[in-house]
Amino acid sequence: MSTVDPRSVEEARQQIRALISEIEELSKTDTEEAEFFLGLLERVIAAMGAVAGLVWLTGKEGRVEPVAHLKMQDTGLSDNEDVQSAHSGMVHALMSSPSGLLIPPQAALTSPDGKPSGANPSSLLVIGAPIDRGEDRQGLIEIFHQPNQSDVERGYLKFLQQVAVVAGAYLEKKQIKTLDTQQSALEQVDRFSRALHESLDPVATAFVLANEARRIIGCDRVSILVKKRRKLRLEAVSGQESIERRASAVRAIESLARVVARARDPLWHPDAEQELPPQIEEELENYIDESHSTAMAILPLEKPRLTPVVKPGGVDAVAVAKAESPPKEPPDPIGVLVVEWFSSTTFEGGKRARVELVAEHGRVALSNAIDHTTMPLHWLTSLLSKSKALTTARNLPKTVLAVAALIAFIAALTLVRVDLRLEGKGTLEPVHRRDVFADIEGVVEQVEANLKHGAEVQEGELLAQLRNTDLEVAMTDILGRKASSEEQLVATRRSLLEDKGLSNDEKNRMAGRAAQLRREIESLEQQQRLYEHKKTDLEVRSPIGGVIVTWQVRDRLLFRPVERGQVLMSIADKTGEWELEIHMADDRLGH
Repeated sequence: MSTVDPRSVEEARQQIRALISEIEELSKTDTEEAEFFLGLLERVIAAMGAVAGLVWLTGKEGRVEPVAHLKMQDTGLSDNEDVQSAHSGMVHALMSSPSGLLIPPQAALTSPDGKPSGANPSSLLVIGAPIDRGEDRQGLIEIFHQPNQSDVERGYLKFLQQVAVVAGAYLEKKQIKTLDTQQSALEQVDRFSRALHESLDPVATAFVLANEARRIIGCDRVSILVKKRRKLRLEAVSGQESIERRASAVRAIESLARVVARARDPLWHPDAEQELPPQIEEELENYIDESHSTAMAILPLEKPRLTPVVKPGGVDAVAVAKAESPPKEPPDPIGVLVVEWFSSTTFEGGKRARVELVAEHGRVALSNAIDHTTMPLHWLTSLLSKSKALTTARNLPKTVLAVAALIAFIAALTLVRVDLRLEGKGTLEPVHRRDVFADIEGVVEQVEANLKHGAEVQEGELLAQLRNTDLEVAMTDILGRKASSEEQLVATRRSLLEDKGLSNDEKNRMAGRAAQLRREIESLEQQQRLYEHKKTDLEVRSPIGGVIVTWQVRDRLLFRPVERGQVLMSIADKTGEWELEIHMADDRLGH
């Protein structure tokens, strides 16, 4: 009968605790994922006397990918496609396990439906422990080890599970740090935006933009040029209270900004992929000789386009698309943002994104300030708000007299009645008139035989039938997936009832699979009901009773594609009230 030395057991436990503590200390450092998991593998393989190891993590698209590996050449795994496929299936099985698995050499794995799902293609024991972050499965630690006694192998798995807990804590800490960084960046941008919009003076806005942009971007200098009388003028430089207009560097940056603004494209220097026109390259070299900048970003600031306001009930999709189409000629820039570095030569680390963010906020604030200062009589309102000379004892009577005259003039405009004569052509139109819209995009497959101009229709009467192939494909896909899931559910239930040799773990896995399939079927049935409801939108019906007042309805609609919200025809109730609609151009107005 063999005995175990208690001191040896205690020493082994202390070594395990020390190793776990060492990995915990490593997780508290600011190391990158690849470096941390490589250090973790080195310590685990050395402690267990293992052959090799891999760490897998779930990527952004849900795919499991290796982030660190060590001594994989000693496992004997080849690059054969069958071997890699078996290994991949084994990794997915380990990822799906509740707390980890021991997979003997050359062992095959099966899915809940009895189909082969993977295998251990090596001659080594595979020990897998999943990495969890909270309730989310984030990865897997996979260790290759020589086979041993069953109790020793279970000890290996228990140790690896403890290491996986530390790895999960590291990933959770890293996620919290990332969220804190994002929150800090959002607060910084919020303060920048509020400071930028505090003033409606272009020079003051440019000054705030230059100094705050330098802090946001993390560059060495920011310069803002503003357009005045068709000419770009340097108005603000970060860290400077005033600008020396006669300095050669000022003239050089204004010349460079003008040629870049005429090109209307951002300039990033150095950029091996960007070919510069000769005139821009010459001005750029002249300015670099003056400023000694090693990297520059020059972005023209264009006036932002106003978002079209669509009133409900009167605009179709064609009108909206026309309103949102770009202008034939892009507008001239209202300013230029110049960002400089004196020691950096690249735009890595998010520099380019931060510059573009500052430019987007800057062009909006600068545009608002310029629009405000170019309003009619802005100089007068600004003078009245700032000047105290108008309310002194000497000028007060004149001020009162001017205000009284202004009030009298406004009262005369308001109270004196004058005839206003308007001329134009008009038509009598029914008051109760409705447009018929397409509720879904598609092709007009059928138009009712009696549908023509002047035909009478009843409320809810079918006017036309649309066809949407995307909807048909989606319905077919839903029905196919539902049938497949139902077949899998029946097979799983049959296995649970008929196969008496299943272990408790296999029964639990199959019961979980059956529950998952039931949820999938319920979800697919709900989607099917939604698509069935959506099919009713393919029927175009009359919203009111009346007559069709649209000409050539059949020729305009039959076999033609229509968009959602497009007006197909108009229906009017000629038995109700009528109104006189006068069409009048601006040049026909008279008064």
